[in-house]
Amino acid sequence: MNLTLPRRLGAVTGAAILAGGLLAACGGGPPEREPSDRRLSYELTTTTPEPTTEVDSVSWNVFQGEPWTLNPFNSADYAPNMINSNMCETLLKQTPEFEIEPNLAKSFENPDPLTWVYDLRDDVTFWDGSPMTAEDVAASMNHSLKDPTSFQHYLYTPVKSVTATGTHQVTVKLKTPNYLFNDQLASYAGVVVQKKFLDAHAEDIGTPKGGLMCTGPFQFESWKQGDAITLTRYDGYWDAERMPKTKQLKFTFLTDDTAITSALLSGEIDGTYAPPAAATGQLMNSDAGELTFGPAPLVVSLFYPNPKGAMSDPAIRKALHAATDWRGIAEQAFGGVGGPAPLQTAEASYGFAAEELSALAEEFETTGEPDLAAAKKALEDATPAALGQQITMVVPEQNETQQLGVAVKAAADELGLKFELKVVPANQYTNYLYDPKTRGTTDILYTTFWPNIPNPLDWMQITAVTGGSFNPYGYDGVDDLFAQAVATEDEGERAKLAADMERKLREDLLPMTPGMYQDNAVWQNNRITGAPAAFNYTFYPWAAHIGGTGQ
Repeated sequence: MNLTLPRRLGAVTGAAILAGGLLAACGGGPPEREPSDRRLSYELTTTTPEPTTEVDSVSWNVFQGEPWTLNPFNSADYAPNMINSNMCETLLKQTPEFEIEPNLAKSFENPDPLTWVYDLRDDVTFWDGSPMTAEDVAASMNHSLKDPTSFQHYLYTPVKSVTATGTHQVTVKLKTPNYLFNDQLASYAGVVVQKKFLDAHAEDIGTPKGGLMCTGPFQFESWKQGDAITLTRYDGYWDAERMPKTKQLKFTFLTDDTAITSALLSGEIDGTYAPPAAATGQLMNSDAGELTFGPAPLVVSLFYPNPKGAMSDPAIRKALHAATDWRGIAEQAFGGVGGPAPLQTAEASYGFAAEELSALAEEFETTGEPDLAAAKKALEDATPAALGQQITMVVPEQNETQQLGVAVKAAADELGLKFELKVVPANQYTNYLYDPKTRGTTDILYTTFWPNIPNPLDWMQITAVTGGSFNPYGYDGVDDLFAQAVATEDEGERAKLAADMERKLREDLLPMTPGMYQDNAVWQNNRITGAPAAFNYTFYPWAAHIGGTGQ
């Protein structure tokens, strides 16, 4: 699972922290996005044109800044995952089309409800040339199973044991039936690091000194802290279709909007995901490169961490949601790259429940425009005690999120609610998400959420079930339905349960409230092409697709 803050702020993906990221989108064919005010119109696409030539080097900016680690067992945010995804591979893979397919595991079977058997590829090698075996895979999975400090540890809650049952076969035994765990092996729950390296570098894996030893198309070269992380092409990579056309990949860490935009337009940096929202129009109109948009499993949401505050009153939640101008937030604060979200879960994460959740999304379809009449009517049912409490919202000190906070405060003021907006330094905001002492009695926080995998149950496990990292409220309204769904083998029945959960979450407006979906944006200058336009850079080797245009 993944979690995120604002663009270029801390987010978390895959593991102990959950939440999310850029925004959701596609099911069927890529649609055209035309915001109602027509200020920004663009077409969604999954990929960008294939390269025609090799390039010696590509510089790519990590919009969130320098990662604190490259340890894949503790990677759960934009910065480390964007880099790690090109080095450390998973047993299953998530494609740019949001499908889950075999990868290092060439096949799998579920012979009984408590057993999953994975047959591994026999042609995969680590960067030192040694073959990947079942011992390596079992060691990595057992690391996540047994090490409580691993961000992936919570995903192994249903697992009883992981055993190498052949040179290229691993068997997982479960405590109870679970039909979510297998898909989660397309996240870093299924990451594979060489056993020999893992044993030797338990204390410094993923550091500038320790580095990594994985199987991906790029290998760790160097990490000059405060400057750049450099990867080089692994010429022994097993997948010929994804053999990189880039010999060297250099990640930079600019976080200032003006500096990023200038570097992109000048060619100092070749590409980036999530360029500054304020520069969207400038980049779209520039002849220095191409700004492309793709679908993404991202929703900008408000969530309520205080079960004793004013937001515990359902009437106040309903009123504030109805009074908030989510269309204006999408168009102004976030540059028009997205729109109002009907559900908590993003469309790109509907997965096996696409039919049921698409129908539900149509039922709750919204323009995102404020409805003050409905808001004031809803507020009539609020208790005097709740109305007497002050509501405190905290946002990070960034342009987009401050505008978001101002818009929510404006809605609260229209309703006559007691509302305080606090803006904190961006590098301190993560503490509000995860540290109860820092958070205190805060009533409303913000996140841009993205899940580990395109599966609505993964999304809910992180955000809506007791113990989920994005459920500090302690909401338990869908716990029973969730337990039933993950234990249900029949996909159709599981999809109905997922829709039942999503309906209740939408009606309760807990623990999150749907705000706006975001589409993914990728900039490539005229020298390079090939990067996936879809939001697929957190677990998939996206940079393997980049090469030259011949210009």
